[in-house]
Amino acid sequence: MPIDDENTLSINWAFSRVPKEREPYVQERIPTWQGPIADANTGRWITSHVMNQDFVTWVGQGRVADRSREYLGPSDGGIVMIRRRFLRDLEAVARGEDPKAVLRDPALNHSIRLPVADRRPLANGLTRAEMLRDPLSRRGLEGYIFQTGQPPDVRAAFLAAMGFNGAEFRAPDDPFDPLAPVPR
Repeated sequence: MPIDDENTLSINWAFSRVPKEREPYVQERIPTWQGPIADANTGRWITSHVMNQDFVTWVGQGRVADRSREYLGPSDGGIVMIRRRFLRDLEAVARGEDPKAVLRDPALNHSIRLPVADRRPLANGLTRAEMLRDPLSRRGLEGYIFQTGQPPDVRAAFLAAMGFNGAEFRAPDDPFDPLAPVPR
């Protein structure tokens, strides 16, 4: 969310479906927290989690840059394409037209199916036992991988909602972690 011309507030909203045995689930409150982006002791950027890595990339670009003086090479084709798209959209708005992807037809503008890595568990749900066997679901239960600094009370609220207490997470028979960094 833009704060001003040079600062952005990043907000993450996450959904985790409870096991089928816990449905229907009524959540009384939504726990929130603000994660750190730098180590309090060293001042170094935290890069251990997915979103923290994104933050470092964003900040590493610096403040507003004079893009008219940069040289883009062949590997920057995607950047060229998106900038052209934005410029065409600005021209369309100046002509009183809609930019790309604006849907005005109510029959079409009711629900847009977004890409999801594995839609089946989210749509149909999993039992408690299935969650423990499914690598992606289990990884989500074992800890929050997206941003560092999740407070213990938020973790406890998540586990309570899911019907787990953390003791269930013994080492799996198959140690494959689809989201783990590749060893070098």
